[in-house]
Amino acid sequence: MRHMPEYPEYLAAVVFAAGGVVNALLAPHRFSTAVLFCLAVTSAGLGVAGRSAVAHPTIATVLAVAALVLALALGLLLLADSVLLVRRYGPQAGLLVTGAAGCAVLAVLGLDAVFHAVGGEAFGALVVAVNAAAGYLTLLFLVFAGYVFVRGRSTPLPEITHVVVLGAGLNGDGPGPLLTRRLECALAIDAARAPDTPGVVFVVSGGQGDDEVRSEADAMSDYLRGRGVPADRIVREDRSVNTGQNLRFSAALVNGTTPGHRATVVTSGFHVYRTTLLARRVGVPVHVVGAPTSPAYWLAATLREFAAILWLDRLPLVGLSLLLAVPVATAVFER
Repeated sequence: MRHMPEYPEYLAAVVFAAGGVVNALLAPHRFSTAVLFCLAVTSAGLGVAGRSAVAHPTIATVLAVAALVLALALGLLLLADSVLLVRRYGPQAGLLVTGAAGCAVLAVLGLDAVFHAVGGEAFGALVVAVNAAAGYLTLLFLVFAGYVFVRGRSTPLPEITHVVVLGAGLNGDGPGPLLTRRLECALAIDAARAPDTPGVVFVVSGGQGDDEVRSEADAMSDYLRGRGVPADRIVREDRSVNTGQNLRFSAALVNGTTPGHRATVVTSGFHVYRTTLLARRVGVPVHVVGAPTSPAYWLAATLREFAAILWLDRLPLVGLSLLLAVPVATAVFER
């Protein structure tokens, strides 16, 4: 211990926080900024947990109870949301993963309870490592949920010429609930324009999935025509199978017919942040707005988006996250 800094966890927290500030200045839209700040908070939390328990036991107790209540609430909420959605929509993989995440949070709390009952130095080291990893991921998810909540409430830019509607699952041969809300949001954008302003062109983007009887673009086109949109104001893009292709193929269609256009992309609110990142990545200069989502589905969808963002930038995000091993190892060594 003589050769180590007196407060190594706090030193790690300062380094991570400084990296977060620099990253925020250089690339404020990247999620790696949130990763660095969450690493800083987790590292500082390890220091507080290891040192204030003796010097300030009341503070340590309050922080421990707050963390316990937050984790318990999140675990139960994820589990309850999964049960509700599985009963409503059936055992889909994404909904089952939500329940599994809730069970994992509750399992960590159970591990803590077992440790307090039986103790043990080696077991204690395991508990510190598990709690640090679980706390970090929980904090990162909550921060991401904040990103999604804020970005999902963006509003359209003025004087747009095109509204690109991203596809979602069909219900039989027509739009499902998510896709219907996106189409209604696009129609509301058009209706909000001044009466003497030319109507927007709707670009409906989505191919045919393996479990779908027709392309999402065809279903969206029929829906808009049924709502009174003329056929000459609807452009179909029916080849894309993911968000990146939605953006690239739709941009190619619009650029080829309308130079100098201004486009707004409509997707679900929980999907706005990832769509914005993908648009920057593929070089498509668009503004993204979000359609409302059922409150019961929002949490599960946000958890799925969280996993997708981590996978999208997996090398830098996983690499940064592994740096948590430094303060964790220090905290375990000091036990």
